[in-house]
Amino acid sequence: MRLHQLPELFIRYKAKKKISRYWSKRSAVAIVLDQHASGDASILMIKRAEHKGDPWSGHMAFPGGRCETFDKNGLATAKREMHEEVGFDIDDAEHQHLKGEWLGRLSDVSTSRRVTPKAMVVTPYVFSVADKPLLEENYEVAETVWIPLSYFSDINNRSVYSIEYEQRTIHMPCYRYDGKVIWGMSLSMIDEILCLAGVNVPKWKRL
Repeated sequence: MRLHQLPELFIRYKAKKKISRYWSKRSAVAIVLDQHASGDASILMIKRAEHKGDPWSGHMAFPGGRCETFDKNGLATAKREMHEEVGFDIDDAEHQHLKGEWLGRLSDVSTSRRVTPKAMVVTPYVFSVADKPLLEENYEVAETVWIPLSYFSDINNRSVYSIEYEQRTIHMPCYRYDGKVIWGMSLSMIDEILCLAGVNVPKWKRL
């Protein structure tokens, strides 16, 4: 696995942009890797707080949210949401001696019709830091967790998560880590990082 090469790989990487981004609602998420994406890197995930009416209530996810008119671009949205949700300002990382940097972006992901009636395009932005920053969750976040990328790169750790949709049972790939289930849109983003790092990830289609 070429995790140590991720900064260089992102320079050449051509993430896919959905045409629907030009008329759909937009969101952005921040994916943070510690140890500058080295072999023992971990990835920051959050467990969303449970709120009635929130389609992602209680899910494992990345810090992020909707793009606002005052955001300069999607990258600005990802940084702002990360600061708001987990209290980490990547632009102030130097003052924390963390050497934070933006590595690049992943491909756009559309929200599932199962979750939102109208499609929303989500763009993931990937960052690295020299060490794990101090975090402070806001009301939208129940918990933060750092998960080793080596756990995701071991395909033997992959499992199955079953959901009920339109009166049928759908079996989706997932990872189960410390009692938490990582699946769906978040897993597709992790898989893209793994593929970029040279991991042979099984193909699957998200609803």
